[in-house]
Amino acid sequence: MGIVKIAAKALLKEKFYKVQLHTKTLSLASKRTDLPLYTRVLAGGVAIYALSPIDLIPDFIPVIGTIDDIILVPLGFLLVRKLIPEPVMRECRYEAEQKLASKKPSKCSLEN
Repeated sequence: MGIVKIAAKALLKEKFYKVQLHTKTLSLASKRTDLPLYTRVLAGGVAIYALSPIDLIPDFIPVIGTIDDIILVPLGFLLVRKLIPEPVMRECRYEAEQKLASKKPSKCSLEN
């Protein structure tokens, strides 16, 4: 049981980091003036929605409540990625990685 718990924590940590990285990347892309306004607005909207505790469909509704988190957020990430040119996306991702790496670990860590 101990190994399963450690593996689950590692997987959860990795997934959380990826969501943080994507969200930070979109946040940085939304501030770029070289992108069209609709792309910046959509990037900012997806980043805010991914971090927001407010959902389109409340989570307390069984099954359907989690579908928006499982389907809408990744679809939003994919749509914005298609709209942002690859060189700009690479720059934003690199900057996001740098900011996340320099960030101090929070007191609310997954490891106990």
